[in-house]
Amino acid sequence: MTGTPLQLTMRAIRKADYWIALPVDAPIAGGVSGDTLPELYEEVEAAKHFILDAPSEAEIIVAYLYEVAGVSPTVLDTYRELRTQRDQVAARLGETAREAVAALRAAGVSVRDSAALLELSKSRIDQLSA
Repeated sequence: MTGTPLQLTMRAIRKADYWIALPVDAPIAGGVSGDTLPELYEEVEAAKHFILDAPSEAEIIVAYLYEVAGVSPTVLDTYRELRTQRDQVAARLGETAREAVAALRAAGVSVRDSAALLELSKSRIDQLSA
């Protein structure tokens, strides 16, 4: 796969006991359905090239807009945004922890003292040293 990935946005709507996904601004209308979100995702994966009228080798990134009666989309969007931020902070924290442990160990600080300085367990210091 080469080039810029194509983008497909699907509106996922919760009905009484199943989900429907409808394309947003796609060249081919029509949707897919599933009893659960994982089933819906599989159906979208199977149909996405058809929906965008794209060759099978094209990379397509699917984004979902969720509609659940009685649930504000803002609640879900805020949760996903904060979770993404949390994951980014956690990744950065892990990198920084490894750097801090390496610097402390290079300076001759013991595992026990490194753990106290970083407020981590001794076993976590050992993991970060590996």
